[in-house]
Amino acid sequence: MQDERMSDVDSMEERLTRALERKLAVDVPVGFAARVAGQVPVRRAVAVPTARYGLLAARIGMAVLLLALVVVAMHFPGRTMFGVALEWILCAELAGLAIWLGGMWKPTES
Repeated sequence: MQDERMSDVDSMEERLTRALERKLAVDVPVGFAARVAGQVPVRRAVAVPTARYGLLAARIGMAVLLLALVVVAMHFPGRTMFGVALEWILCAELAGLAIWLGGMWKPTES
C-alpha cells in the first residue's frame, strides 16, 4: 500500500514537472499591434508650465538667513563667542546659497 502511494506521488511529481517544463506556444495574429494602436484614442499635447520650486525655496532660504543675521546682530552686540560663531555660520550658508543661485542663472537669448 505504501509503495502504491509513493509511486502515485512520484508519477504526480513527474507529470507536474513535465507540465511546468513544457513551453507554451503563443500565437499572435499578424497586425495585432497595429489594430490595438488604432483603437487607442489620440491624445492632445498638454502644455505644462515648468515649476521652479527649488529656486523659490532658495530665495526664501536667503531671506530667512538675512533676517536671522539681523536678529543675531541685534541680540549679541557684545560680540560673544557664540554670537560670532553663529554669524559666521549664517554668513557661510548665505554665501553658499548665493553662489548656488548664481550658477543657476542662464543668459536668455532674445
